[in-house]
Amino acid sequence: HAVSQCWNLGSASSEVLNTIVTVQFDLDQDAKPISGTIKLAGSSGGSNDSASRGFEIARRAILRCGAKGFPLPADKYETWRQMEISFDPSQMRLR
Repeated sequence: HAVSQCWNLGSASSEVLNTIVTVQFDLDQDAKPISGTIKLAGSSGGSNDSASRGFEIARRAILRCGAKGFPLPADKYETWRQMEISFDPSQMRLR
């Protein structure tokens, strides 16, 4: 999906590459992420340190890709205003 294009794993450690992080955030009506709402909802496969590093990579990707708003249908705002995304280095997936 759209966020995976902005996900930069260039300097990630091998532990971070094996850590799946789930991030929750809210979107405004222009489909832009509200930065203060981005939070780590959960992680698996790594330590707390690798989860927090993975979360920072995910957070930057969400803000960078969402700067102009995600391509979401305005009339469905209630269905997408709260988003949860799992960032898996081996396979990006939307939940």
